[in-house]
Amino acid sequence: MAYNDEKEVAIRAEQMLGTALRSKTSSFADHINRREGEPSIKDAIVKSTVKPYGKVRNGTKKFYLRSLSIKMAKHGFIQNAGVNTTRSGGTRTRHNPQETTYGFKSHIMKMNAQPFIEEAIESSNVKEFVMSEVTRLRNEEIVLNIRNIVESIRR
Repeated sequence: MAYNDEKEVAIRAEQMLGTALRSKTSSFADHINRREGEPSIKDAIVKSTVKPYGKVRNGTKKFYLRSLSIKMAKHGFIQNAGVNTTRSGGTRTRHNPQETTYGFKSHIMKMNAQPFIEEAIESSNVKEFVMSEVTRLRNEEIVLNIRNIVESIRR
């Protein structure tokens, strides 16, 4: 399919990467202590930033794809990168079934990286798609601008 502007490319890239990301996270178990309304890794979405330039009045309005980003709960990025650190000690207060305050010691926290984001990006082929389509569209625009300049010089 031939895309006419980068806004269409951005929408298709969002769909491609979003589908691959949902496929990778669908096998994850839900967090046991997740409260109602708290975000889940499975709720990840892909957003593109498209910048408009030009004006509709004179027919120069164009859209340029600026970025493609993944939005998810922060623990998804932590799980993707892994953790190897020492957690500091402190106190916590529990309110249910009765109020109790207790202390805990500092301890080592180690979680191996699970690079599901990189796997989703690779399996979706979104990088190759965006690079080829944006390159094609911008090349066409450059050639059109050069042609317009040459025609204006000839007049």
